[in-house]
Amino acid sequence: MLSAANDILQPNEQEIAKCKWNATTQSPHELICNPTGTGSILLADILPTLFIKFTAPFYMHRISYNLRVMVVVLFNASSFIIVALAGSQIKWLSYIGVACGSVSSGFGEITFLSMSSYYAANAISTWSSGTGAAGIFGAISYAGLTQLGLSANTSLLIMLVVPLSMALSYYLLIVRPPYIHNSWSLWSFNKINQYQELSADSQTDSNRRTTPKNDYTLLQMIKLIQPLLKFMVPLMIVYMAEYFINQALFELLYFSAACSWLSIEAQYRWYQTIYQVGVFISRSSVNCFTFKHLWILPLLQIVNLTILTNQVIYHYMPESHGIWIVFALILFEGCLGGLGYVQTFYQISHQVKDEHREFSLGIASVADSTGITITAFLSILAHNNICGLGITWK
Repeated sequence: MLSAANDILQPNEQEIAKCKWNATTQSPHELICNPTGTGSILLADILPTLFIKFTAPFYMHRISYNLRVMVVVLFNASSFIIVALAGSQIKWLSYIGVACGSVSSGFGEITFLSMSSYYAANAISTWSSGTGAAGIFGAISYAGLTQLGLSANTSLLIMLVVPLSMALSYYLLIVRPPYIHNSWSLWSFNKINQYQELSADSQTDSNRRTTPKNDYTLLQMIKLIQPLLKFMVPLMIVYMAEYFINQALFELLYFSAACSWLSIEAQYRWYQTIYQVGVFISRSSVNCFTFKHLWILPLLQIVNLTILTNQVIYHYMPESHGIWIVFALILFEGCLGGLGYVQTFYQISHQVKDEHREFSLGIASVADSTGITITAFLSILAHNNICGLGITWK
């Protein structure tokens, strides 16, 4: 959805006429802004996710994985359909569609991260690589389809292959442990505890994890969260800087179409694609090396943010080849974000006791969502302020 954010916000017919008139009277090197920044799409994309992640520890363990995945699939499909049908004409409905995608994302992340605690240690690295590959597939598919001339709405409907593939993969392809919570109904705590006792007796595989604990008091949750802060805070800052770049700067970080081989809209889509390539590369790296000094990553991401913010305001890079410098910086940005994500959850999965791992992996995912939510508000303010500067360049 974030790859389509700029297209979702494209003005309606009345606004198009106004923008075209402005374009004929403005300097060709004056900053062009959407009436609403893509940070508003980010806000709709992250608030439901954040709510789910904050409340999940109180109810998620009572919902079977079968039902969780069904919720993920249905909301994911709904998001594509609603946004495609609403287009840029019914913006409030588009926001609802984006929010449906957010529900799917939040439910899905906490579900599959928690589920990884039932598998061998390399499940985290495999999960991270998969999320990175999904980012590339989504971004490059959307950018490619629109580049071929398909409308944004048609491209989104084609993307319905994603929830279909997800359902087929989970229900027909993957091998689920027999002791995992797989009912089609909500279970009581007693049934969960009975199932845990049964699974504990059945565990003979040396690679299998200890059965995670599901029932925590509020005080126990707080005590478990405290040692996780050394992982969560750097991840939150990395994501704050990362998504500020993506949703406050990308739409303004363009090079004149007359001096470039991509239109302004296409540049935004390919920025998102290159970012996802960087995420995939770094999220797939944990089997090659581990990185414990997580605090370095937010510092480097802030440097990236500073360079690109100055480019938007001062436009000091040359029009002829500046876009290639930006492509490299965005690739680096994606690598930093992906590295922060995978190394954070890898360190948690190896340092937290087995019985607390499911809870810890789920609650740690709140860090990136919190950072993204804060950035969504900041990016809206930044968009309005930057666009109000009347920036021009030669």
